[in-house]
Amino acid sequence: MIEDINAQSREDIYYDTLKGVLLYHNTLNEYPLHWHNEVELILPLSGSFQVKFHNDSSAVVNCVPGDIMLIAPGTLHEYLSVAPGGEKMILLFDFARYSQVSQMVPLLKTLPPYVHVRQSQFPVEAARLQNYFWEIERLYGESDEFLQISVYSLVTLILAQIGSMHLVDAIAPAGSSDSQSKNIEKLVAVTNYIDSHRSEDLSVEQLAELAGFSKYHFERLFKSSMGISCYQYITKRRVMMAQELLGDTDLSVMDIALQSGFFSLSTFNRVFKDMNGCSPTEYRKMYLQGADVAGRTYSKQ
Repeated sequence: MIEDINAQSREDIYYDTLKGVLLYHNTLNEYPLHWHNEVELILPLSGSFQVKFHNDSSAVVNCVPGDIMLIAPGTLHEYLSVAPGGEKMILLFDFARYSQVSQMVPLLKTLPPYVHVRQSQFPVEAARLQNYFWEIERLYGESDEFLQISVYSLVTLILAQIGSMHLVDAIAPAGSSDSQSKNIEKLVAVTNYIDSHRSEDLSVEQLAELAGFSKYHFERLFKSSMGISCYQYITKRRVMMAQELLGDTDLSVMDIALQSGFFSLSTFNRVFKDMNGCSPTEYRKMYLQGADVAGRTYSKQ
């Protein structure tokens, strides 16, 4: 949402129902410049609008009902109004969750800044993608775990369908001199690496080297772009992983601490309580009782 965009144009995504997937309807005529770590999929339902991509300053794409737009993580973009009114369905999902599926790795590594599936040009493929959208909307919000798995499967089908189409015309020209875009791309790569290795021993020096920056410059860039330090981000993602394990498994608190990247139980308990206002054991009890514990890691940074 607009209020969740920081001064560096980064938008924080908060999941309300499903872990790693957010679906909502947007009726705003315009939406300011922003980027996020998630993959964004847009299905225009009525009216038309434009998406301007700042990774390539010349790219302005017209979208009409029935089209599908995929926007990759780290892509600077904004919505521009063509005419008043209009509605679009927006699906955002955690890129890191799908980087663990080996068959998806080739697609994810070569994902262009955006892909525009025009219904007029690809009617069969667009209809299939639209059906995936409607099925996700039907299942979205269901508490049954098997139906939730179906949502994740449908998202995977969308990625696979778009990846199989090889829309080379959707790839923005390379060689952009926009330093902000390049920095964002590097930070997205770092955050994806953190999400894939958060159970391991990570250091800021290691991540700075991965991004190709000095430790000092990396720390400044990370905090200015993400709103929190790299260390705080790693801690937040580890706590989020622990929340998932507490709610979805019967593992002991000690095992969860280790799998989440905490090598000291006392440190894990202290950090978890500081970010959530309750101990891991208390969190699990509330989760099992059906309490609303979503979004607690965002209460403190």
